[in-house]
Amino acid sequence: MILLLWAGLSTFTLPLPAADAGSGLSVAPAWTDTLSDDKEALRDAAFYYLNHDNAPRARNYGCRLLELGKQQNDRSFSLLYGHLILGLANTESSPATESYAHLEAARVLAERNHDHKALMLVLNGFGNYSMFVNDDVYTALSYYFQALEEAARTGDRRQYAMILSNISGAYSMRNDFSGLTYAEEAIEIARQIKEPVPLFYGTVNATLYYLNDGNLQQARITIEAIRQMHDTQGFGTESDVCLLLAMYYAKCGDTDKAYNYYARAMENFPTAAASTVTMVYLQYARLLRADHHVDSSIKVLEHALSHIGSSGIPIHKTLLLKELALSYREAGQTAKALDCTLEYITYQDNLFEEVRERATQEARIKHDIYSREQQISEQQMVILDNRYRIALLSGVLIVVLVALGLIYFFYRKKNRLYNAIVSQNSEYMHRERMLLTQLEKIRQDGQTAMAVPTDKLNDLMTHFTTEMIENHLFTDPSLTVASMADRLGTNRTYLSKAINETTGKSFTQLVNEYRIRQAIAEISDLAANKPLKQIAVEVGFSSLSTFYNTFQASTGMTPARYRSQLKGM
Repeated sequence: MILLLWAGLSTFTLPLPAADAGSGLSVAPAWTDTLSDDKEALRDAAFYYLNHDNAPRARNYGCRLLELGKQQNDRSFSLLYGHLILGLANTESSPATESYAHLEAARVLAERNHDHKALMLVLNGFGNYSMFVNDDVYTALSYYFQALEEAARTGDRRQYAMILSNISGAYSMRNDFSGLTYAEEAIEIARQIKEPVPLFYGTVNATLYYLNDGNLQQARITIEAIRQMHDTQGFGTESDVCLLLAMYYAKCGDTDKAYNYYARAMENFPTAAASTVTMVYLQYARLLRADHHVDSSIKVLEHALSHIGSSGIPIHKTLLLKELALSYREAGQTAKALDCTLEYITYQDNLFEEVRERATQEARIKHDIYSREQQISEQQMVILDNRYRIALLSGVLIVVLVALGLIYFFYRKKNRLYNAIVSQNSEYMHRERMLLTQLEKIRQDGQTAMAVPTDKLNDLMTHFTTEMIENHLFTDPSLTVASMADRLGTNRTYLSKAINETTGKSFTQLVNEYRIRQAIAEISDLAANKPLKQIAVEVGFSSLSTFYNTFQASTGMTPARYRSQLKGM
């Protein structure tokens, strides 16, 4: 019995459905009613239906995830779980290679994304594939143990218990009672973490071992637990429960009840998995043969083999052939028994031959999927490279625009400063002309607007200012502090002291100020438009470079810029 293999399908804690009184089946959660664009809800819904043996509904959600993955180029979730779900849901459907291709695509994506939980499910799915499609228990066990390692790495105790249950089921296919240890460990872990899914399937496997070992008391307890979980939580199918009860009553010697439960199991075949169907036929035929209904046993086994041929699921075929050969022999049909035995041997031999062919086919599928993934990765790299270039160019453009903006901002700021300086100088010259006009008028009228300074220092500076403003002595490039002191009737030391104490400047600095003021006045006469070199000579500078340096130090701009700014105003 291999219904236990669905136990390894989900690693997610799903909300348990409420019991539907009267039907014995669970009610699907509300979020499974429609195919939304919620990726996680689609994944959880698919695993819910896988756990409840509804592969067609699970496939719907897997297909929707693939659609979303292709639309959004979501390879780390939608495409990964879409392929995984379709690989798991198609294990018992045809063509089987489609299931393998989906699982292999999921494995490539899981390894590339370092998604160990998904990889754990993929490996478990490969184990199911080997068991159902290839009837290869040994390869299945290899995959299950790899999945168990991934479960231990991720610390997922729930999935660890599920895979233990699968391992237990695989050992039961070999009639190896060491598998009971794995089933009991799965049950213990499931009880500790209070997870119903691994508890159910672990209990199913343990029951099979108890029945085969003749431990009927323990088997009865576990069957009752299974029936309760099926009725209240919807795990397994009615055929699964009836099969266990039939095997139990057959072991107890109550053949009437056993036949009754086999009949009920077959009545529910439309909802049963293909592996459950063949197991029911096998156990039913064994009971018939043990009850000396060999002809009926032969009919059941022949029908079971035809069912395998139509379903394409070869699991249990070797057991059916072996049982049919025994039935033929007991029926006295020696030739058919021999033919069936030869078919059994041939089938076993073909399994070994198919391993090599299957390895070649699987290698081709792996290569095709790997090549496709490489092409997709290269295309993604080109796209990322283009995006990087666009982002880089956009960044450079933004930097250039910001720089131009800052340049313009500072230009405007400096331009306003220049305008303020020019306006200030123009206003100063206007007031100076008005003052000179008033002084001239006072002289002509013989009036004295101000008291004559009695302080010698102030008197000296008044005469100095008069010489500079009225007589423009600063225009003499050879003017020195000594020649100016002689003109004012004092000595150079006293004049320097007077200038420094009064203005805080040296003689040269003060004279250059007068020269710059006059130069500004000359430059401001836009109508005259004198050359700057001529202005420099006229205001008393012996060198054009000295004029430029002194002018810029005083106004913050060159004479040419000052004239340009003045024209702009």
